[in-house]
Amino acid sequence: MNLSLKQLKVFLGVANASSFTKTAQSMHLSQAALSAIIRELETQLDCRLLERTTRTVSLTEAGRLFYPTAMAIVESLEKSVIELNELGRQKQSSLLLGCTPMIAASLMPSVLARFSQMHPHAQIELVDRNPTELVQMVEEGHLDAAFGVFFSQLSGIDRTPIFPTRLVAVSPAQAGTPLRGPGIRWTALENQPLITLPKDNPLQRLIEATLSKEEVTVSRRIVVGHLQTAIALAQEGLGTAVMPSFCEHICYRYKVRVDALRPEVPLSFYRITRTGRDTLATLDQFTTMFTAAAKEDPIGISDIDDAADDD
Repeated sequence: MNLSLKQLKVFLGVANASSFTKTAQSMHLSQAALSAIIRELETQLDCRLLERTTRTVSLTEAGRLFYPTAMAIVESLEKSVIELNELGRQKQSSLLLGCTPMIAASLMPSVLARFSQMHPHAQIELVDRNPTELVQMVEEGHLDAAFGVFFSQLSGIDRTPIFPTRLVAVSPAQAGTPLRGPGIRWTALENQPLITLPKDNPLQRLIEATLSKEEVTVSRRIVVGHLQTAIALAQEGLGTAVMPSFCEHICYRYKVRVDALRPEVPLSFYRITRTGRDTLATLDQFTTMFTAAAKEDPIGISDIDDAADDD
């Protein structure tokens, strides 16, 4: 008998989805190839594991008996692979890191360049994904850590705050005016067009909750998928975009003005890692450098007093 990890994963996929078609799609296999793998597994075990009908797929009695064994084997192997990969990266001073596209385009390039100068033997690979994908990749051991505004504390994930941030309003810059304004109240957005993320985005839900709390009604919403797109639209005068203040590092590549919103809505920027993983010295060093870069003033001036002109 020569069972393979792929056979076990295919069997578990079909058992969980109750569908050959869905499993084939999720595992990027043709349905014929997936069926062949199941047949080969059943031949090796000399029993039928799955009962197929025209509409559904269910476990046979043998399949139900084999399922927990297959699950335990796959989980054990994948855990061992993750642990060995981590051990190898510790020895090589290498890191697999993730962040959102906005951070990848603004903060990460300079941090990576500085870190490479100070640690020439360290190897860092960067992945830019949305927050949901980053959490999944950290949880599955595909990333050593990810950086971003993660709103929920999830089981299996350690969420470490590394610096505070807040919400700001981004609007088109007027000739002769400073790039950073003295700040505005949320009520200044009354009856103004707003450039927003999709309504199911956690950041947008926070923004909408604050607008509701402050009893602010906007005239219309332009929905975009990325914060950098929102900044570009704000530059053209199509509306005001609301986003975390760390986005200032990319805002000033555009002709926009940034104003802190009052009352302040504080947020934390986090580093997430998989619970129980060993701490990598290289990761802590990178986090320290990343945090320092995030706190640098992107336009080289001190913050304007938030207490200025609350009217």
